[in-house]
Amino acid sequence: MKNILVSSMLASTLLLSGCVTFPTSESNQVDVIWDDVKAIENCQRLGIVYGSEGHFYDYWFHADKDMVWGTLNQMRSKAAELGGDTIYLYQSLDFSSSVTMFANAYLCNNSPNKPVTNK
Repeated sequence: MKNILVSSMLASTLLLSGCVTFPTSESNQVDVIWDDVKAIENCQRLGIVYGSEGHFYDYWFHADKDMVWGTLNQMRSKAAELGGDTIYLYQSLDFSSSVTMFANAYLCNNSPNKPVTNK
């Protein structure tokens, strides 16, 4: 009986924990920049995007770097849905059990200042 209880608690926790967001073919086309205002000066702003990974009940299952990576992937996907090819990050929010970030999505494909990145 004890093994069943422990197993069901573990299974419930794993189901609640979810997964880190992975990149898609569309989101891989979106560049991430910060601290370079010139890179977006000739771009069209499309809107604000946000991403968030981790919860108070499962953050110990995920490394900080994985939550940051998942958050960036969420924002890149949302920017791609808006038709964007670049996100410009705001300062990240302080966190201890999750990662939440905001960015502006831009369309810069014709911009001479578009950042060049290796994907």
